[in-house]
Amino acid sequence: MTTVITAKLSLAVRLLDTTNGKEISEPDVRFAINGLSTTPMKKGEGVYVFVNIGREDFLMQVNVRGFDQADVNVMYEKLDPGLPMIDLFLMPSEKNRQGGEVLEINGTLSDLEYIEAINLDRPVCYFQSDASKKTDYKINLLPLTAGGGVVLDTIRYALMDEAEERYDSFTVKDQKAPLSVSLTEPIANEHKLNDKIFRIIYGRAGPDGRFVLKVRDDKADLPHLIHFKVGDEEYFRKADLHELARETNLMEGAVSANALTRKEEEQDERTSDGDGNVPVHDGNGTGSP
Repeated sequence: MTTVITAKLSLAVRLLDTTNGKEISEPDVRFAINGLSTTPMKKGEGVYVFVNIGREDFLMQVNVRGFDQADVNVMYEKLDPGLPMIDLFLMPSEKNRQGGEVLEINGTLSDLEYIEAINLDRPVCYFQSDASKKTDYKINLLPLTAGGGVVLDTIRYALMDEAEERYDSFTVKDQKAPLSVSLTEPIANEHKLNDKIFRIIYGRAGPDGRFVLKVRDDKADLPHLIHFKVGDEEYFRKADLHELARETNLMEGAVSANALTRKEEEQDERTSDGDGNVPVHDGNGTGSP
């Protein structure tokens, strides 16, 4: 008599560093489901797989050495039934020195839904063009340097506008060509050649309005564009994070997305009779008219 043992995928979890979007390679990782310790299978860098535990919602606790503890409510109705996978972004602790010291800003803001940021000094590539199809939405990319490559992970990125005051986000579905990626859905707004693409740094917003945002303190200047949502309104704020107090007023200097939209519409009206010239990337990190 032959015994057949089958394994059914219940959940895959990918652990990522909030400050750089990269998979966490730390080997000391512990999981608990509804308070009970459990050991998943490791499947590649930062990826853990749970099998044969069913598909009922549960509370998962994750502890990784060098990172803050994370608690996540796993709700299957929000996951892909074919491949239920969660990208879990963990914040490095202040004792985590890999990649530079950790700089933290925090505070309280009522009705805060989320907070994130991008490092304005660290684009990963340039936007070149849209390549829309009925069944697959794509964008073409340009490397930062001539002859260089572009590798985007299957995570969410920020696509900056020309004025560098706001950004749209997109999620990479896959990359089957060196300078082209497929997206999970179209980008909300139109973008121009040379608009910059960045990794997103994720902060944490608690139910009581408390928030925390951590970045690597590895340069004298840390210019960032902070993006956050309060109620139904989105805001953007430019700041050198060295200049913000640890306990900061997030709204100070912030501009609403609606105000930026009105500003762009007014600028379009004033320049509607222009010649429409657009700077062209020359492959060396500069532009030519």
